Amino acid sequence: MLVDLPERKLDEKGAIIVGKLIIFEGIDGSGKSTQIEMLRNFLELKKQKVIVTREPGGTEFGERCRKLFMVEELDGLTEACLAFASRNEHILQKIIPALQQGHWVLCDRFSDSTVAYQGYGRGVDLNFLREITAKVEEQLSDIRVIYVQTKLENCFERIRKRSGVKNKFDNSSKMFYEKVIYGYSNIIKERGNSVVQVDGNDKIEKVFNSILESVPELKWLNT
Repeated sequence: MLVDLPERKLDEKGAIIVGKLIIFEGIDGSGKSTQIEMLRNFLELKKQKVIVTREPGGTEFGERCRKLFMVEELDGLTEACLAFASRNEHILQKIIPALQQGHWVLCDRFSDSTVAYQGYGRGVDLNFLREITAKVEEQLSDIRVIYVQTKLENCFERIRKRSGVKNKFDNSSKMFYEKVIYGYSNIIKERGNSVVQVDGNDKIEKVFNSILESVPELKWLNT
């Protein structure tokens, strides 16, 4: 993946236009959704155009896939196929057009979740998932992944305190999540320099400051 900083561009008001796809990854309860909202607010204060989206989901078709994905008791391969179908449509119909218009696209989960949850967690063949991931992602020139690494017990506590209807993954076993965490550790190595890891166990503000300081594109924008 390319990680070079883009050339500075200015809009009609003199604000810097960057436009970048930033993926937030982590297990359920890691705190990534909170950090996405904080980054949205930060970028808007910097006069940037921002879109927040999620996976599975992001489009009308994707949200229909999400309902099946999050509720139905499906096997891992079926889940993976739904996720990839949703992702491809998401890229074509929402992500690429937004990037072309200079938006920052903040996405809650992407390919790494499929490999970690359905591959390492559910046991779907990893080579198959990597092959489809590469094919789908080749449509994108640049991805930045922020992995919020949070202790499992802290995640479980946050899930327990959540209000509203819980999805099927909220009730998954400790063993399942241990497999997912192990998967993420391997995926991060494979991603290389395109991944930034932050400690999700810290206070919310400290985690966010770590993101600003660690992600080159954001650090540059904040100067």
